Amino acid sequence: MSQVLSTSLANNFQEATKLVTETIHQFKPEQWTKGIDAFQVPWRIAYHIIECLDYYFREQPTEPFEWGHRFQGGWWELSADRLPSPDDLLRYLEEIEHRISRHFSALDDSQLTSPYDKEKEHGQTRLEHYVYALRHTMHHHGALSLLSLSYGNPQGTWE
Repeated sequence: MSQVLSTSLANNFQEATKLVTETIHQFKPEQWTKGIDAFQVPWRIAYHIIECLDYYFREQPTEPFEWGHRFQGGWWELSADRLPSPDDLLRYLEEIEHRISRHFSALDDSQLTSPYDKEKEHGQTRLEHYVYALRHTMHHHGALSLLSLSYGNPQGTWE
């Protein structure tokens, strides 16, 4: 059983979620709920990143996913009194990180060419699905990081 590629993917997801975690930590409480428009708000972007990772690495990829299940509402519909705190989202991310780690530790490289889900929503193969998930995460991390910088927070570290 070869896991060279699976391990590399796992390591890249671990580094990506570490960047997201560091950026979430940079926001001060008064910055967490303010943004440049209704969607470019730190908590919304962070929630979207994490919930999508939950979706991309759901236990049953052929079953429907219940968006908003974690906080009884999606990032687009939560009222101000129900917003997740940075700690709420970091706990959620930690759970997903563990799931991603377990997922890749059980994956043989030969499985990377098989479909991930029956809809093949993010590509024909598992590898395409994982690359899409990583690309999506980093795209939204860029927006989150830019918001943090716009508030004068220090630039995150890149490893």
